[in-house]
Amino acid sequence: MRENVTIAIIAPLQPEDFFDLLWQGVWEATFDLSSFGVEVQNLTTGCSDVGEQRKLLEMLLESRPDAIALLPADVSQLNDLINQHVRRGTHVVTFHGDAPQSQRVAFVGPDLVQSGALAGEVLAKLMHGHGRILSFPGSLHQFHMAQRYQGFRNSLARYAGRIEEAHWRSESGVCPVLTREELDAYGPLAGCYVGNEDLARIAAAIESLEVKIPCIGFSNTEPVRPLLARGIISAVIDENRYQIGYFAVQKAYEAVLKLEAVIENAGPTPLASVQMPSTVVFEANASHTEDSLGNAFELLVRQRTESLVSYKKGLEEANVKLLGLAVTDPLTGLYNRRKFDEILKQEVARAYRYGAVSLLAIDLDHFKSVNDRFGHATGDEALKAVAKAMQSCCRATDSCARLGGDEFAVILPHSDASTAAVIRQRIQQEMARVAIPTQQGSLKIGLSIGIATLPGESDSADKLIAAADAAMYQSKQASRLQPELVSDLGGI
Repeated sequence: MRENVTIAIIAPLQPEDFFDLLWQGVWEATFDLSSFGVEVQNLTTGCSDVGEQRKLLEMLLESRPDAIALLPADVSQLNDLINQHVRRGTHVVTFHGDAPQSQRVAFVGPDLVQSGALAGEVLAKLMHGHGRILSFPGSLHQFHMAQRYQGFRNSLARYAGRIEEAHWRSESGVCPVLTREELDAYGPLAGCYVGNEDLARIAAAIESLEVKIPCIGFSNTEPVRPLLARGIISAVIDENRYQIGYFAVQKAYEAVLKLEAVIENAGPTPLASVQMPSTVVFEANASHTEDSLGNAFELLVRQRTESLVSYKKGLEEANVKLLGLAVTDPLTGLYNRRKFDEILKQEVARAYRYGAVSLLAIDLDHFKSVNDRFGHATGDEALKAVAKAMQSCCRATDSCARLGGDEFAVILPHSDASTAAVIRQRIQQEMARVAIPTQQGSLKIGLSIGIATLPGESDSADKLIAAADAAMYQSKQASRLQPELVSDLGGI
């Protein structure tokens, strides 16, 4: 597992009433992951500032963090830089807003289509299933607003012929100051949908014009609550920004771990996205989802002690599993070549100070014939049988590894050649008792085992491997001259 991991977080800091909880989630995850050697760089931009986000992504091409978590201001203008980072080996996770056409590895945020559908269903019920809706969907160039609006329209499709939508047309997606004449131009209205950040301003304008219609929007923020309390805003579809910020960092870290666990990685490692359900906030339950810093503390503690601690535990278990995948052979459960090389270098260095280290190089006799005659499934069973014999005959301090194919090795710390010979004899005696069932009868497997010791035949890890391999091949050549050993393969 990597000892030091750098994750860059790119997101707006303003407006504070919207982003405070999101950043608190980021900082909390930073604290939780610090014990794993994770450093999080917080890179803030202006709200919807695409230019600043491009500059930061270009800067990060030079510093090359291990992962980036990005709240994209505009998908179409950032995909090229996201893809550049991915091609250079940096995983990118998007959160709150998404960039699905890029090579990002995961998205963390609300289920945008479902939250839009929830807004449409609530508004339709408040309108008693009929009337005209004035909708302010925001800039549909922004992915999250387009997805919300898609869900909203999907929901209204069930009320075809009863509910009509009047779409406020604006190239920028920003609503100007509403006037009586502008509202009257849309005819009698029975409801209002606001898909962007203008909910409080639009609702305040509707109140000033004394228009009494149900109004639905997104995000329970400080400016929204007085309007919610007065009934001007009927309900808010709220998203748990604290968990979005927390999980964005966690997913970025998970992406790094998965990259480390893949030896031959042909592209970005796919991760499961985290999509959280939204909550409907009415005036009656608004206090229970308070986002202000003063009243949110107990909510944060509950989230931490309940879902977030549970998530951290799950992440730690996943980390252990991923680490196991990175250092073990999936078929036999023994260490893989990567871990073998690491341990051998450590033991060789230790042997120079504290005594000998021996190495067993193990190879199955006539293994190709086993696969050709009995099939690869039987070959796999033979490999697993050898691994089991090695583990049962070796000490707790010894390290058993499968180097590839039918090649195995055992590292024997603090062991001279005579001790290694005892271990070799145990393994061969154990394998002599093993019979692998096949459709053609029981199959016995012979082993050729070479021994090398440091100090002695070699003075480095590479030379120790070469000496053990040479001894193993001498043993294999001798076995080929002995018909009784060949007969152990069932006449192969």
